[in-house]
Amino acid sequence: MRSLELITDLLAMTGATEIEAHSDRIIQRTPDEPDFWFGNRLIFPNPPEDAAAAIAQFRADLPEVRHICIAWDIPNLPLGPVQALFEGSGLTVDQGDVLTLKGDLHRAPVPEGIVLRAFEPKDWAQSHDIGRGIARDEGMTLDGHRAYLEGRATARRWQIEAGFAQWFGAFYGELLVGDMGIVQSREHIRYQVVQTRKSHRGRGIASALLGFALDWARARAPEALPVIVADAGSDAGRLYRRAGFAPTETTVVAWRAGK
Repeated sequence: MRSLELITDLLAMTGATEIEAHSDRIIQRTPDEPDFWFGNRLIFPNPPEDAAAAIAQFRADLPEVRHICIAWDIPNLPLGPVQALFEGSGLTVDQGDVLTLKGDLHRAPVPEGIVLRAFEPKDWAQSHDIGRGIARDEGMTLDGHRAYLEGRATARRWQIEAGFAQWFGAFYGELLVGDMGIVQSREHIRYQVVQTRKSHRGRGIASALLGFALDWARARAPEALPVIVADAGSDAGRLYRRAGFAPTETTVVAWRAGK
């Protein structure tokens, strides 16, 4: 694969996802999490030419899922032509920004009263509460969201036990106020979901977790390239850029939520 996002996506899905490679496409399946869009998708190595054909191929290869998610393993694929091609198809075409850290991390202090530590089994329930709150605030339907979060947590716990991933929390007393995951190989370090409880946003919790998580990964893979996928112009993207991450490439995906 050529795309840093896709390379590190598959790293982050190790142990949960299955890959079926063909000469003209890659089929990615995550049998235990059929509603996880980016765990059940079609990846093409060449630019799209026919939206209807791509959608039909997705349906043929992944008939068991309700959504549609199609990606292209082409760094910096121009967004406009893909949007034009899929116009009227019912799919949304988005561009993702891949940010990497090639120098030192600009570290942030741990906010007063906050303790950072690796997750314990009991902490996942609070993480799910934060995730559901964020989904609700963003207007997402919560039908099936609990099952999605629990499925993701099961895969993450397996990765932690396997030794190439860890999940970290920021705690105010016993209350989890923010959390962040990270996975690593010898070549790459990929940050996972970064979330902060609504009551504690704007206090530097995510910034502090960036360094805390990176120390864990760098101790195991000192030469690996840290990677984050986020909208470079969003609040999260600006946070990462202040920490020293820089836009490196973009990716394009076409998707439609399950019906």
